[in-house]
Amino acid sequence: MNNHQDRQRISRRTLIGGAAAGAAGIAISHLDTQARSSGITPNVARVLRQEGNPGGTLVYGLGFDLDGTLDPQVTNYDSTIRVTLNICEPLVWMPTATEFIPGLADSWDISEDGTEYTFHLKQGVTFHDGTPFNADAVKFTFDRVVSADQQAAGATPTVSPVITPGQGHDQLGPYDHSEVIDDQTIKVVLKTPFAPFLSGLNGYLGIVSPTAVNTMGLEAFARAPVGTGPYKFKEWVEADHVTLEKNPDYNWGSSGFANAGAPYFDDLQLQIIDDAAVRTGTVTSGETQYIDTIDPLQYEDLSSNSDVVVIKQGQPGSGYTLLLNLSRDTPIADIAVRQALHYALDKDALNQAVEGGLFEPAASPLMKVTFAYDPATEALFSFDKAKAEQILDEAGWVLNGDVREKDGQKLSLYWPVQERDRDKLQATFCQGAWKDIGVELTIDVMERGLLRQTLKEDNNYDVTTMWFSYADPDVLRTIFWSKNQDAFNRAKYNNPEVDGWLEQAYQTSDEATRKDLYSKIQMQVLNDVATIPLNDSITYNAKSATVEGDVLDFLASYVWHNSAYFK
Repeated sequence: MNNHQDRQRISRRTLIGGAAAGAAGIAISHLDTQARSSGITPNVARVLRQEGNPGGTLVYGLGFDLDGTLDPQVTNYDSTIRVTLNICEPLVWMPTATEFIPGLADSWDISEDGTEYTFHLKQGVTFHDGTPFNADAVKFTFDRVVSADQQAAGATPTVSPVITPGQGHDQLGPYDHSEVIDDQTIKVVLKTPFAPFLSGLNGYLGIVSPTAVNTMGLEAFARAPVGTGPYKFKEWVEADHVTLEKNPDYNWGSSGFANAGAPYFDDLQLQIIDDAAVRTGTVTSGETQYIDTIDPLQYEDLSSNSDVVVIKQGQPGSGYTLLLNLSRDTPIADIAVRQALHYALDKDALNQAVEGGLFEPAASPLMKVTFAYDPATEALFSFDKAKAEQILDEAGWVLNGDVREKDGQKLSLYWPVQERDRDKLQATFCQGAWKDIGVELTIDVMERGLLRQTLKEDNNYDVTTMWFSYADPDVLRTIFWSKNQDAFNRAKYNNPEVDGWLEQAYQTSDEATRKDLYSKIQMQVLNDVATIPLNDSITYNAKSATVEGDVLDFLASYVWHNSAYFK
């Protein structure tokens, strides 16, 4: 931020700075260095500046199902956002680690203290139901995310009906309220500075039509959302597919996209194909033209197939990591047990067994391409079966047959997992590794709804898996902040010192300060063994060579289809 100005005007293709830096302090050179050290080529908004050929249906193979909703503020699943970001657009887009470009906001001003963001909205934009997009719609969208908080505090919610918010709640951060200046201008006021604010304004905070929500009701809206995007909702057949159709009136696309007008495809059909081998086979046979994750065993064949393009990109955020439930009165409460579990895992072997060697073994709950990743975490734990057994011996866990015991209690743990290949493979690998040191692990495979109840309502688990693609290291607050124990802090971790570091880190934009704080946080949660990082995820999407103009975003999670077409 310029010191001589009270406010900073940020517009068009913008490099950010100052207190509202979104992913403040993340240097693109740092990201490139980290990425290339892992053999990853970062995506820097690859777009084609040429006219596309209109027409056709793009069939996109989704690697996992939706979480029972198409409401962008209710969902917790990236698979759902891969659908809804085409329907409900955000205020800004984030093509690189340090850059924000216009979405539904043409430009924005930021107060000197970083607590007020004034967005200047695009004019002439309409929702799919024909109602106008304006500042009231932005206020409605953001207010609905905090409506449950207001209700819980005994206040009258500013928006009804009240929703149970999903991931958008954390990404909105310390939101206080919005002030409508006029139809095309809105001031968003935060309770405290929040460095990742702009980076959080992505698909989970896509703007919805207030009229549609209020007239349809929450249940109907969650099945047929209404936004301003280049595609409109057409059909959802659960556990099978979602079909979107072109919005022919769309002419307000981002100036950062090659095509700002109506999309080229007539339809997008997002087909749910959870079997990796089957999904990969569909892109080689032509049944799909894009898939979001490949079967690792078919990587070499795909790479040598001239009819297919493999898109490889590292991800920021938290990789596949285990969270150990510290609130349980079971052996998992013993730090010696948790230490032994970590030392007993050969993460190189796990990467080969589960991911075909295509991911990278993890040392931290932050993936290596994320700003503030601390390489010192790599020295904390390594595969050492003998050390794991020694720790358990010294802690009094004595081998009795195949399973250890202490004071009459068996060293037995419980891990409920969803019916998904990766989840089951990760759990099965850990089960075998831990059995070798005398730990009995029960794996319980269940459907999504029952798993949600088991984790959140019943608190009946010792181990669970977490993964977040997240632009900012503030993802650590999502996972380890004590105030999130009823949400994604499934380790039930409660460390006042870590809480303080997390709060300081999101309120400052100073790069060095943030980096130091996040380093302390990583080291502490690892030393407390609240988590066991498994793998840093690397995206391997694949598409037909006939598809051009698609863009995989900075998070390597969402594909922008605005400018995509068939050659």
